[in-house]
Amino acid sequence: MTPEEFRKRFQDLASQYGPAVSTIAKVKNIDQDQWLCSLEDEDGQEIPAVRLRPVQSSNKSVLLLPAIGSFVLAVRVEDDEDWLIIACDKLERVGIYVEKTLLEIDKEGFLLKKENESLKAILSDLVGYIKAMSFTVSTTGSATAQSGATQILNNAADFETIETRINSLLK
Repeated sequence: MTPEEFRKRFQDLASQYGPAVSTIAKVKNIDQDQWLCSLEDEDGQEIPAVRLRPVQSSNKSVLLLPAIGSFVLAVRVEDDEDWLIIACDKLERVGIYVEKTLLEIDKEGFLLKKENESLKAILSDLVGYIKAMSFTVSTTGSATAQSGATQILNNAADFETIETRINSLLK
């Protein structure tokens, strides 16, 4: 008996005594408000209300949003009819949420945010401050032959603010 034949016979035997504990199926539709989706298995049977997050609460932790039409691996949650997606062959979005810190990735890029501060906002402000850099310069000599030294960065406080914001967002 080949390993494939053994596996098939074992699956047949196990299915006589209870439902399958995992399945590979295609995503038919997604309800992002409820974090649920509907799947269609290889036999064309619909599996409704499949969870996209382990616990159905307002809390978030790690969320996988599969693409419609992609294949996913779903497992049963304990001994009831609830299913949970644990792996996807194509993702639309991934989100990792830890209290008030968030990392989301999708085809548009990524969002790194802690409370009301985002990495994009900090970097945008930094570029603005660099563009606005001005210095106090002391010079000597005539109008056509001046020499001098840069004394003070006039917007140094802006850079200190950016440094504080970066330190509060990143480890």
